[in-house]
Amino acid sequence: MNAVILSIGDELTSGQTVDTNSAYLSRELASRGIATLAHCTIGDDRALIAQAIRSACELANLVIVTGGLGPTEDDLTRQALADTLGVELRLDEKCLAVLEEFFRRRGRTMVEANRIQAMIPTGVEVLENKVGTAAGMAARVGTAQVYLVPGVPFEMKWLFENVIAARLPEQQGLITHRVIHTFGAGESDVGAKIADLMKRGANPTVGTTVAAGLVSIRVVTRAADAAGVNALSQPVIDELKSRLGHIVLGEEDQTMALVLGELLRRAGQTVATAESCTGGMIGQMITAVPGSSDYYMGGVIAYDNRIKQELLGVPQELLAQHGAVSEPVALAMAAGCLKHFNSDWAISITGIAGPGGGTDEKPVGLVYVALAGKTVAPIAVRTLFPAQRDMIRLRSSLAAMDLLRTRLLSLRS
Repeated sequence: MNAVILSIGDELTSGQTVDTNSAYLSRELASRGIATLAHCTIGDDRALIAQAIRSACELANLVIVTGGLGPTEDDLTRQALADTLGVELRLDEKCLAVLEEFFRRRGRTMVEANRIQAMIPTGVEVLENKVGTAAGMAARVGTAQVYLVPGVPFEMKWLFENVIAARLPEQQGLITHRVIHTFGAGESDVGAKIADLMKRGANPTVGTTVAAGLVSIRVVTRAADAAGVNALSQPVIDELKSRLGHIVLGEEDQTMALVLGELLRRAGQTVATAESCTGGMIGQMITAVPGSSDYYMGGVIAYDNRIKQELLGVPQELLAQHGAVSEPVALAMAAGCLKHFNSDWAISITGIAGPGGGTDEKPVGLVYVALAGKTVAPIAVRTLFPAQRDMIRLRSSLAAMDLLRTRLLSLRS
């Protein structure tokens, strides 16, 4: 069985509201072995909704439509379903009674506009919604089973879990998703290394996405049971990790800060930070991990050159000769941070996050990160991030932490 999920509403197509219903439904269907072929978002247009339902029913044998079942003039999904079936709306007396009782129990008077929620396309089954006013519906369109559910996430989930899920075929197997996160190479570079594993139609299916500064690899596997999934997916996971080496950060919900923290904890070592252009972002990301007090000593936000001199001991002559955004200053910041906190490691960062402040010699996006340690020679890395301010700061923070992560990995090997 394959599915298409339709989400209805101008608030979705205009970008005012994020569609979380489709993601939830896709995960639930995948856990039952049902693959979602497409998500489609349609505005509050009766003809377009009807056309989308017809197209979805030609593509898949399960169609779930969320939204457009409310009492206002722009709620048009029930009318669109009637158009699709070529039938009229009819007043469902039982649905109306349930609706009136819903308001009565809450001490409210049902207004006339709510009667539309008891108007059901002829021949369509009503699915009682015990947590809201918009009843769900079930209908056959050609060879496809169609379910209409409210767009309110809480009501949609209740109807799916308490009504629709029991009507779905018995589990047809498993569809699992595993995600590997990488950092330090672009999507095209990652793709080139694993191109032969990304062939369409394979099982597992391998694909890449980019988000929050990371290149992630999705491995989607279909099998009859968990043992089958593991037999198919694990060799592919192992091969991906082997090919990509140290740029593999972790899997699933593992973040850079979480992975770095675990490495520091295992080594019994500590880190401190000295930040300029990131304004404390590295410290914030590290301390977002529970238990980070085991290895994070603290940080200095040295946004102004005076602070770099007074708290980190960066010589004024160095700043005058090379400028705040330079490799020598980044190294001096790291060394001063190491001394100030007496930590095992110190990370420093200085750069131009923009949108102003750049020059031909030092453009916006230029960042230097440095790493100092008690027992190793300090290092600095020059990077240039062609992005907007927020992304420059994020990617810079990740790059600084990754410098320590890769160093700790090299010391373990």
